[in-house]
Amino acid sequence: MSETVHIPVDEAGPTIGDVMMREAESVSPSTPLSAAREVFVSPRKKLLLVTDGDRYLGTLTPDDVPPSGDGPIAPHVRADRPSVAPGDPVARALELVESEGMTRIPVVSGDRLEGLVCFNTSHEAFCIYPS
Repeated sequence: MSETVHIPVDEAGPTIGDVMMREAESVSPSTPLSAAREVFVSPRKKLLLVTDGDRYLGTLTPDDVPPSGDGPIAPHVRADRPSVAPGDPVARALELVESEGMTRIPVVSGDRLEGLVCFNTSHEAFCIYPS
């Protein structure tokens, strides 16, 4: 993967499409809970995007994964978390950081996952990987 590029918030925009990672990784709802636990061992991994083919289903955070047990992640996927669209203003992502504490925000168009908005630790810059 290429080196991360940081776009300062005050230089970003005007739309989510200008600051999103376009090639966001996703997992299927049949992913085992044990695999999700392994992913979340990394402190950089804070969110799993869950898709069924091209269809966006929701997200999974470390707090959503039970500490033990097996089976697929499907029953634990949250479809109710906020998302943004590529045409939304950058200010919408900033609102979600303030109101929801989100630093990783799915970018969804209709029911299709388009990418991910990622903030750095200080919330002063968007993080993207150049294509």
